Amino acid sequence: MIKKMVEKDERTAFIENTSFSYGYKFLAFALLLDIMFRSFRLNEAPWDLFTIIIMSGFAMVVYQYKQKILGKSWIKTVGSTIIISIISAIILALILV
Repeated sequence: MIKKMVEKDERTAFIENTSFSYGYKFLAFALLLDIMFRSFRLNEAPWDLFTIIIMSGFAMVVYQYKQKILGKSWIKTVGSTIIISIISAIILALILV
């Protein structure tokens, strides 16, 4: 008999998802570095790049919500992230002004 290779199994799917995760994180941080460069060196408004990062995160959350995989700690994590971001933005604004 001829043995057929399994083209995709759970391990393959896990490794694909992990690689997508690393790729997304790299892309998001690269965009954030580009935002910093545009803001500080070129004095340009970086809102178009911020929109890309925010919309990609929003798309992931919507998909995870529809698949019902968001846990109870999700709201606490998002809330604390928003609060820390606001405080950091205020401190940066006060320092740079």
